[in-house]
Amino acid sequence: MQAPLRQQLLDTKKCVGCYLEHMNLMYSDLSNSDLRSSNLSGANLNSADLREARLMGAELVYANLIGAYLIGANLTGADLSGSSLVGANLRSVNFNDADLKGADLQETILKNARMIATNLTGCNLSNADLAYANLENADLRQANLSNADLIYANLKNANLSGANLSGANLSGANLSGANLEDAIIHKAKLSNANLKSANFSGAILARASLIGADLTEANFKESILVQASMIGAILTNVNFCDAIMPDGSQSKQGCIDDQVT
Repeated sequence: MQAPLRQQLLDTKKCVGCYLEHMNLMYSDLSNSDLRSSNLSGANLNSADLREARLMGAELVYANLIGAYLIGANLTGADLSGSSLVGANLRSVNFNDADLKGADLQETILKNARMIATNLTGCNLSNADLAYANLENADLRQANLSNADLIYANLKNANLSGANLSGANLSGANLSGANLEDAIIHKAKLSNANLKSANFSGAILARASLIGADLTEANFKESILVQASMIGAILTNVNFCDAIMPDGSQSKQGCIDDQVT
């Protein structure tokens, strides 16, 4: 029976390795709780207070965390694939090595979050606040980051291939070595961003702002840069082969045939 276990959890805030699947914990106070390696798959944690909770290695597959408070919580290695965290407060959360594949994180607060090597493939992060978040080596393939705030975020070596970054603010962000192949970056702000060795091949950057960005050795092969602003950008050894430039012309800079003289 889950009822005694639920009451024990609420009374002690400790249930390591417990089976809590599909449990109703809506509005529960689980701040500073210890739920390491517990199974909370399908659980209803809508608006629950999980501040500073220890959820390392926990299973939260398809869990309802809408509007939940997870400020400072530790979810290292947790499985939240398919979960719903719409509007949740995840400030300073630790999602390192966690699996959030297909999770709904729209309008969440992820400021200063740690998401190193996190699986975020297919996630909905539209309108999310990811300012100063650490997403180094994160997998964001096909993720929706439209209108997200990513100022000064660390996306070094992140995989953003096919991601939607339209209208996103990446000013001052570190995208060095990142893969943005075929990404949609329409009207995005990349002012003063570090884009060294980033791969933008086939990406759509129409009307994007690249003012003052460092594009050293970046790859823009076959990308679309129509009406993009590149004032003051560092363009050392950039590959613009077959890219459609801001003025609408097609560039041959970096094409192999042009290099043979």
